[in-house]
Amino acid sequence: MKNICFKGWPSPIPFKMTLKMKLTTFLLIVSLFKIQANSYSQNTKISLDYDQISINDVFKEIEGKSEFRFLYKNKEIDLGRTIAIHVKKEKIYEILNQLFKDTHIKYEVLDNRQIVLTKQPPSVIKLKDDIPIGAVIQQLTVTGNVGDGNGTPLPGANVVVKGTSNGVTADFDGNFTINLKDANAVLVISYVGFATKEINLNGQSNISVTLLEDAAGLDEVVVTALGIKRNEKALAYSVSEVGGEKFTEAREANVANALTGKIAGVNATGLATGPGGSSRVIIRGNGSLSGDNQPLYVVNGMPIDNSIPGGGSSTGGQGINVDRGDGIAGINPDDIETISVLKGGAAAALYGSRAANGVILITTKKGKVQKGIGVEYSGNVTYDTPSMFPDYQYEYGAGSNGTKPTTKDQAIEWGRLSFGAPMDGTPVIQFDGVERPYSPVYVKDNIKNFYRTGTNIVNTVALTGGVEAINFRLSLSNLEAKSVVPNSYFNRKTANLSLNSKLGEKLNVEAVAQYNLEKANNRPGTGYADDNAAWATHLVSNTVDVRNMAPGYNEDGSEILWNPVNVANNPYWVVNRYKNFDTKNRFIGQVNITYDILKNLSARGTMSKDFYYFEYVGITPSYTAFRPGGSYESLQANVSETNLLFTLNYNTKFFEKFSFSAMAGGNQQRNVNNSTAIDGQQFTIPEYYSYTNLSTLTTTPDNRRTGVNSLFGSIDIGYKELAFLTLTGREDWFSTLSPENNHIFYPSVGGSFLLSQAVVLPDVFNFVKLRSSWAQVGGGAPDPYLINQAYGIVQGGHNGRPVQEISSSLVTNPDLRPYTSTTYEVGLNAKMLEYRLGIDLTFYNRTTTDDIVQTDISTGSGYTRALLNVGKIGNKGIELLITSSPIKNEDFQWDVSYNMAYNKSEIKQLAEGLSTIQIGSGIGGGSIQNVVGRPYGTIWGYKMATNDNGDKIFDSNSGYELRSEITEIGEGVPPLTMGFTNEFSYKDFSLNILLDGKFGNSMFSNLAQYSHRFGLTKATLPGRENGLPLSGVDTAGNPYQRVVPVEELDTYYDNHKRYTDIFVYDGSFVKLREVVLSYKIPVERLSFVNLQSASISLVGRNIAILYKNTDLFDPESSYTNGNAQGLEAFGVPRTRSIGLDLNLKF
Repeated sequence: MKNICFKGWPSPIPFKMTLKMKLTTFLLIVSLFKIQANSYSQNTKISLDYDQISINDVFKEIEGKSEFRFLYKNKEIDLGRTIAIHVKKEKIYEILNQLFKDTHIKYEVLDNRQIVLTKQPPSVIKLKDDIPIGAVIQQLTVTGNVGDGNGTPLPGANVVVKGTSNGVTADFDGNFTINLKDANAVLVISYVGFATKEINLNGQSNISVTLLEDAAGLDEVVVTALGIKRNEKALAYSVSEVGGEKFTEAREANVANALTGKIAGVNATGLATGPGGSSRVIIRGNGSLSGDNQPLYVVNGMPIDNSIPGGGSSTGGQGINVDRGDGIAGINPDDIETISVLKGGAAAALYGSRAANGVILITTKKGKVQKGIGVEYSGNVTYDTPSMFPDYQYEYGAGSNGTKPTTKDQAIEWGRLSFGAPMDGTPVIQFDGVERPYSPVYVKDNIKNFYRTGTNIVNTVALTGGVEAINFRLSLSNLEAKSVVPNSYFNRKTANLSLNSKLGEKLNVEAVAQYNLEKANNRPGTGYADDNAAWATHLVSNTVDVRNMAPGYNEDGSEILWNPVNVANNPYWVVNRYKNFDTKNRFIGQVNITYDILKNLSARGTMSKDFYYFEYVGITPSYTAFRPGGSYESLQANVSETNLLFTLNYNTKFFEKFSFSAMAGGNQQRNVNNSTAIDGQQFTIPEYYSYTNLSTLTTTPDNRRTGVNSLFGSIDIGYKELAFLTLTGREDWFSTLSPENNHIFYPSVGGSFLLSQAVVLPDVFNFVKLRSSWAQVGGGAPDPYLINQAYGIVQGGHNGRPVQEISSSLVTNPDLRPYTSTTYEVGLNAKMLEYRLGIDLTFYNRTTTDDIVQTDISTGSGYTRALLNVGKIGNKGIELLITSSPIKNEDFQWDVSYNMAYNKSEIKQLAEGLSTIQIGSGIGGGSIQNVVGRPYGTIWGYKMATNDNGDKIFDSNSGYELRSEITEIGEGVPPLTMGFTNEFSYKDFSLNILLDGKFGNSMFSNLAQYSHRFGLTKATLPGRENGLPLSGVDTAGNPYQRVVPVEELDTYYDNHKRYTDIFVYDGSFVKLREVVLSYKIPVERLSFVNLQSASISLVGRNIAILYKNTDLFDPESSYTNGNAQGLEAFGVPRTRSIGLDLNLKF
């Protein structure tokens, strides 16, 4: 064998940091922050310059300019008392002396930060001229930690001795120290949004406190469009927010896949394409006939690119058909603080022409003020094994015509047929000329023996620290994924840095930078037989052990043949000889500058850039049976999106009853996509894999630049904190549209009303909110240069002169524009039974108009096709979220959440004279079409023709059943989705269980079709012994009967490929999606390690299918993230993942 070499692949620049350099750098950083943090409170100096200011406002000023916090009883302090104070850079005790001179107020400064105020009788009042910071009466010291049910610290939690004003606040890691006079005192611990808890010390000196969330918190703040935080009760639309911790335990490599079952109305689907693959997320149905239907992804208020370099895997599935991963797959779950989903048009309206499909907002974690540097470690390892195996027949073995193969050539000829004799265990020759027992080889064993145990190992380290003036968070993460497919790997390295700086009282700067390096080696092929190991492992005859095909090549380097169709590769040839590898360098950067012009007026400027450089090479090797000369393909692409955003924000109150806020701004968006693709055939020198070694070569450059300029604004008005009105508007100008028709306005209006605040409701209701909204948003802007006439050069010209000709059969349409999506939405939020039961109900109606439709036109025009804004689609549905806490006490809590969504879609209009558009087709049959009057993405195909009595109609000449006209067989998109979550917590243990399901959809299975044709399915057993009797009528309506002899059964069952409906299955399912069993480690017992919190979890994902109607494949086996859903074709086996998750905080 010759050495296989690869050319043209760039090598990374080597860089090595010595151990001494690493230690020096780390110690320097730690020292700097530790010195700075420890001395902060001691040396803090504050300036105040007011002729008249209330005591309450002084407290706010001091807390805003320092780490000091005041603890007092309202009835003891006259907060409205006004004073004059003029101090410049004074220490805190000097200011306190001025504040409480000649009063009965005594103060103590505890732990360098807590200022405790108490009212004393005149006889004990004594002003202190010089109280050193940290002077504390030492009697009994109690330490502890305050966290939530997941072990997350609650910084700022109040810890007060019951019946006194003695109290402290927990630091940023939830730790506190308090000095007491009574060892049996009762501590009262409280935190905003959590139920207050009392702890009887009984002499304890160290305690760990877990607070439970308080469902009564009605002032919850959520992130909305442009990253704006708003009070949830004021929202006129549906927004769902999920904490980042929900994505880091039973994790997915692509965080979008983890949305499955968690949010009503969000249909998230992971693809059967292996680690590093893309996802498909649809919110409230598909809104475009042929355009992108996935949501806009926004990180920290700014959009990111979600494209797949070079496009995703196709439904046709031929060639090196791999999934190279989408943009959202590059976000590290450990860096996510929250994910908010803006479902309706009103929620996403401020994104204008990109908001039609909803918006997913990701807020990343930021730095925090603390002493020293905090270190967080997250480690996760899971093991993947195939979880679904076809249910085949094992009565009749390899062969045809009811006989066994007798020669090597015959064994190859029948290599994928199982129409042989009854299995009897006698020796039979196989494809490699070796005799082996004619006994069952179960497909389950072939799959287990060929595929390996996959692993996913994730390690993330995050450093946090800083002071109020500047703080940071730096995380470094490594994902190492080994696919179940041999020799297939994916690695993602991520560095994320967040900086927050307060430069004075009015200026704030935030910066976020993320760098990804992604490398994939031999991404698994899907779809058709070539470059797809799943084909042979699932279809080889049922008496053949797939391991006998190893290593896939002969001594002369040629492919080992196992069946008569050369394009059906030997699976070991695929994993050992086919090559594809790619590298993606990606940078996401963002800078935000906020300046407070006035107390209630601020300006904000943001610049963001998402850029990636991608390189890919795919090689069909020399000596491949169906292409001995081999082939080569490559792609180089640099893609970027740059956004500039400026906003002015104003808020005020008037007439004591009204609140008012307004925002106005502008956005400039620029997109660049430059790529070069190379395709070539026939390597001149075998096994020398370089594009310079090709006999034929095609190079295709592609350069696209687009831009959108926008102006937008919003107004929010509130009345008595019980009625709220929101108005928004956005005008977009498009570079890809005609100058005469290049801008569109997108408005929205919505309101919410707190019924429970306005009227007296029955006691069962604690909170009731009504909401309603209307919005128009857009999507699907035309591709660059589509409205321009394109010309090409005529080969040879005319009389030696160059001649141009129109290079496209598509007539130009200068009036093309993005489609418009109009959404109406009404909803109800209610909390009942002392907040133990919650209901969120939404009804929506979404209509897409002016969608771009391609239609045929008269050739007399000189063209054959035209693009028109005529498409119309409707989606209407209901979303329901029910939450409950059936049991809730100090030691045990049980929380339940059920979400459900039903979406009814309808294609309402296409072009005149056009009633159907095909958006995809399966391998071997089955097409996905959009048909007027029917739901989006229906499956169409053929059935056996029958008469009015249901009798099959036979062709008396061929003896086969006639085929019907093409007809609708099912829906490719599930209209009904649901998720059911149970969370149990007992002391330091917790158990989370997620079930989810999808219902009402169908799937055309390529695996089912081929395994049926080859005699592997149980449906092909009839007739094996004495022939198959058939009956029906002929084309004239006369009775028809015949018996298919045993030697013709393989041909008869092979003919069933003409009848699509035989291989269309109900795709409904219910899965046990996630199980997480966690234990919060009592770190107080590990004081020598200096741990602040620690937890370990046993995690599982895709544990079991509890309900399904498919016996050959997993219902979630889609292999493309495009609009053509409802197709299955030999993807990577779906896997069950079991592993461990460890989280440590120092």
